[in-house]
Parts: sequence; structure tokens; C-alpha cells
Amino acid sequence: MWHPARGPAAHRELIMTIRSFRIPRILAAPACALLTAAAAADLPEDADTEAPLREDRWEELVVVASHLPRPAREVGSAVTVLTADDLERRRLNLAAEVLREVPGVAVNRVGQEGALTQIRIRGAEGNHTLVLIDGIEANDPALTAEFNFANLLTWDLGRVEVIRGPQSALYGSEAIGGVISLSTVTPERGLDLRAELEGGSFGTRQYGASASGGGDRVRGLLSATRYDTDGISASPIHDERDGYDNTTVHGKLDVDVTDALAARLVLRHSDSRVEEDRQDFDFPPTPTQGLVVDADNATESSQLYGLAEIEARLLDDRWLHRAAFGYTRTESDSFADAARTGAADGERRRFGYDTTLRFGGGGVEHALTAGVQHEALEFDNLSATLPGATQSRDDEQTSLVAEYAVTWQERVAASLSARRDDNDRFDDATTVRAAASYVLPAGGTRLHASYGEGITNPNFFELFGFLPDSFVGNPDLQPESSRGWDVGIEQSLLGGRALVDLTWFSADLEDEIVTVFLPSFDSTVENQTGTSERRGVELTAEARLGGRWHLRGSYTYLDATDPDGARELRRPRHSGSANLNYAFLGGRGNVNLGALFNGSQRDSEFVSATPASVVTLDDYTLVNLAVSLAVTDRVEVFVRGENLLDEDYTEVFGYAAPGAAGYLGVRARL
Repeated sequence: MWHPARGPAAHRELIMTIRSFRIPRILAAPACALLTAAAAADLPEDADTEAPLREDRWEELVVVASHLPRPAREVGSAVTVLTADDLERRRLNLAAEVLREVPGVAVNRVGQEGALTQIRIRGAEGNHTLVLIDGIEANDPALTAEFNFANLLTWDLGRVEVIRGPQSALYGSEAIGGVISLSTVTPERGLDLRAELEGGSFGTRQYGASASGGGDRVRGLLSATRYDTDGISASPIHDERDGYDNTTVHGKLDVDVTDALAARLVLRHSDSRVEEDRQDFDFPPTPTQGLVVDADNATESSQLYGLAEIEARLLDDRWLHRAAFGYTRTESDSFADAARTGAADGERRRFGYDTTLRFGGGGVEHALTAGVQHEALEFDNLSATLPGATQSRDDEQTSLVAEYAVTWQERVAASLSARRDDNDRFDDATTVRAAASYVLPAGGTRLHASYGEGITNPNFFELFGFLPDSFVGNPDLQPESSRGWDVGIEQSLLGGRALVDLTWFSADLEDEIVTVFLPSFDSTVENQTGTSERRGVELTAEARLGGRWHLRGSYTYLDATDPDGARELRRPRHSGSANLNYAFLGGRGNVNLGALFNGSQRDSEFVSATPASVVTLDDYTLVNLAVSLAVTDRVEVFVRGENLLDEDYTEVFGYAAPGAAGYLGVRARL
């Protein structure tokens, strides 16, 4: 902790260290100035007035792990929570960049900002992760049934929860690897107006504004943000920049009709356009065969999400009824040389009703939940070059869900969940989940364990998709299924100011859908025979030292193999993160330093003109820095840098990644 007698020297050393990181000029001067101001402030050391970290973390309500919010100490699954403070300290604009810190999570972006961004949890595929935005299932019902994180900005996000391991008993299809739940800022009483302006490297500009507030019965949020960047060239052998722009508008309305009846409306719309390069598959082959080369390609996409929910609480809040209608619509249009080449539209309509009865006594509390869900999916595919590929498909599914949860004296908690899916296209499926947590009577130790089953139905594109000279779908595909477990121990240290968790996990995947190449050089997909295995360890640590320092870190070891024992693609064996936060000037200033490590990983390469060829991508480390200072009670300036070491790396073979970058911004609050 900083002390006036030794503070200036330590800060001068930190400034020199930062300078040695080759920070862009836009970042170096403001960062050094803010750090110098912190060193010059002759403030007494903060008193340890905050509650111990253990109490904050264990009492924090987790929404994603059950049908009802539960304190973290009662959650048996492995869960990571990022709060509004965590997001604000890092100052990252893209949600995918924040998720790189989460243990067990691997992020792969196909080149520049705005390009396809996939997230894999514990070695599962990208479409094995279910994404919720304010409770709305956001996975794309067209194309690959996964969520493209390229278009999710952090401007109005207030909380992120990541639960790892199969969760289909709670959420249905696509939850084999886990679930990521993202919640926007919760409107509170009063009026809160915010605006932000930021600019920096690669011609990047972001503008954001929001208004939230209300009274005792009605509260609302309306926010809008615009993100533009000239970008970098996705091709490492050319220098033509590939730009990206995104406009997102989000609205939310909470109404307490009575003390026992509440309603919620959510509406979110996003429009984006990204310029793209292409891989060279020209025939006859050229010297750049299989490499990424400049092209005048682009993708325009939009996402519309909606939710209408009503909740009634009876019998002194012990009997809960909840009904909700969720809506998702996605549109994607592809262009080459300014001509439209194809489009894919998807729509999901989801209705659900569930009821929960809580009862108990003598230190034992029970909760019994039952519900029904109905989902309808539609898919429209348009090909501008081959009319026969233009088609429309649909699917429907009805599900019954149930959950029983019990707690004893706030130390023992267990839950059992089950789900039955009746699908029009595939065989009916039943999935179960069990989880338990036990806080030892003394010593600050918590044991946790979970078992879950997962299922992912083939998506429309895998079944019926068609790309001329590239891909043909397989209507005979069967759903993928998984069984997984994890067990861990969480230990409190330093009088509750630090928490360390060690978790072992294992999962087996059957009928994995993989890409195969035909003699015609087209590709298709098929169910792979055998079992794909994922084994690993997750280590997390967090410490709060006084009111100024906050340290968070994680490490993941992952062994993900296919039925032949080969390492699966884009699954690093080793990954980790560390984040150090320092608050100064009584909380008016903040410094956040983060480091991300991604180990070597295998990926496909096409330079050899053999689709089965693979290459090993080098490991890389990314260092980010964010510094902020409240110059008045209502105005804050901030500066941040990404990839400060100017690491030369690639996340997908053949595609470039951004180098060192700096950004400067201001935020006003009324």
C-alpha cells in the first residue's frame, strides 16, 4: 500500500516501467500525468472499513445458476461474476475482451474488430455456449446458432455472470459448455444522465449516452451508443484497413403494478457493418494459396431482442409465478465487390411459465419449481448466385422443467434439476443437473460440486445450409450430447480479505458435429463416432487489501481431445489472467492493469491445399492499462491502452490482430 515516505519513488518507477511498454503517444502523457497526481496526493492510508471480500462474494446473489437468485455460497457450480465496478475499471469497449479474464473461457476473433468472435467454455465449441441478454436468449437462430460477440458493446452492461459446465436441464439446447448471462444497468429511483466520448488508435471513435431513473413504482433505462473504427487489415500481407461500425439502442422498463405484481419490458436493437478480407482459394492456385488477402467484402447485420415479463408474488413472497415472452430476430447480409451475394435471417419466439413454492422451518428451507416452455424457430436463407439455395425452414419445441433446492442453516445447499424436451425434428431428450455446496463450520472453507447433462441440436445451417463451391448441409445430423462434472474447494485467507478456489472438471461429448471435406473440395458436416473428452483444472484467486488495492487472477489447464486423441482446434492448453486495481485520491482516481495469457493452440491451415493440415499458433500475452480521474463531481477523464507490449500474435491462422493502441475519453454524469 502506498505511503507518503516512499510513494513518489515507487510511482516514478511505475511510470518508467509503463514508458518502457512502448505506449502510443496518445496514451503515455495522460497516463503519466494521472499517476504523478496520485503520487503527489498526501493522503492517509485508507482504513479497512470495507466488509471482508469473503462476505461480499459469498452473499452476492447469483442469477444464472438456478431458477431463483441464490447467494454464491449456495451455488455448487463454478461461476464467475463481473460487477459494474469491474467493467468500469477496465474501460474495455467490447464484451469479448472482458470475458478473456474468466477462467475456462477462450476467445477467438477472426482478425479485426467486428469480425466473427467466438467464445468456448472448457473446450466446448462456440455454439455450445448459451448467451442471455437481460434474460433473452440471444444465440443466432440462423447460421450457426451461436452468439457472435463481435457486436456486443459494454456501454450499458452492468453485470456479467458465467456458469461453466453442462446446463441444459436449466436452459435447454446450446448450454453444453456453459451459460453467459449479461445484464444491463438496473434503473434506480431518481434521474441519472450519462454521456461519454472516446477516441484513439485505428481511427476509433465511440459516443454513448443514457438516461435512467424513475419513482417508487416505475423505473426505466434508455441508452444508445455508436462505435466506429477504421480498423486494421485482416490480411497480414496487405495493409488495406477493414473498418467496423456498430449502433446499439437499448430500452428497459420496470413497473411495480402492486407490492405483489411486477412487470418488465426490454427492447434492444443493434446494427453493424464490418469490412472483410478473404482467404485465397482461387483456381488455379496462386502464390497466396490459403492465405488471407485483401478483398472488397462486407457483412451487414442486425439483431433485435425483446422481452415481456410479469411476476406475481403471493403468500408473503413464498409463492412465485412468472410468465415471459422472449423474441430474437437476426439478419445478416453478405456483399462482395458491393454486390449482395446472400443473406440469412433467423427468428426465435419463446414463451415460458414457471412457478416456485418456498417452504420450510427449523433452519431448513425448500424451494420447488415447475414450468413449461415453448419455442418456435424460423430460418430463411437467400442466395443471390444460386436460386435453388434459397429456402425457409422452421422448428418447434415444448419443454417441461422442474427443480428442487434445499438449504440448511446457510451452510449446506443442494439442488436437483430436470428437463424434458419434445422437439418436432429430433428425438425427445431428457437432461438432469445436480449441484451442492457445503461451508465448513470453521476455517472459511467451502466445498462445491456439480454434475450436468447437455444437448445441442444441429442448427439450421448445419442441416440445410448451402454455399456454392464451399459448403453443403447434412439433414441427417443428430444432436450432440454431453455429460460433465466439476468439484472444487474455495478457501478464505487473510481474515476474509482473499479467496482462492481450485476446481477440477471433466466432460465427455458424444456425436460431436465436425466438418469433413468431400472429393469435390466442398465441405459438409457429420456426427463423429466416439467420445470427445475435456479435462482440466481452474485456479482463481482474489484479494482486497484495504480500500485501495484489488487483485484478481486465474489460471486454466485444459486437455481437450477428439475421439482419436488429437488436441481439438483453438483450445489452448494453458491460459490465465491477472488484474491489479489501485484506487487513489479517495476513490476519485483509478489505475487498472491487466495481463492475459493465451497458450499455444492448434488451428487449420489451407496453404498446403490439404484441408486436414493443422498448424500450431504461438502463445501470446496481452497487457492492458486503464487510468481514470474525476476532475469534478460530474466529469471524469480516462485514458487506456491495449496490447501495450505490442505483441505480434494471431487468434485464427492467417488473420492479423491489432498491435499497441491508446485511447482517450471523457464521461459526464448529471
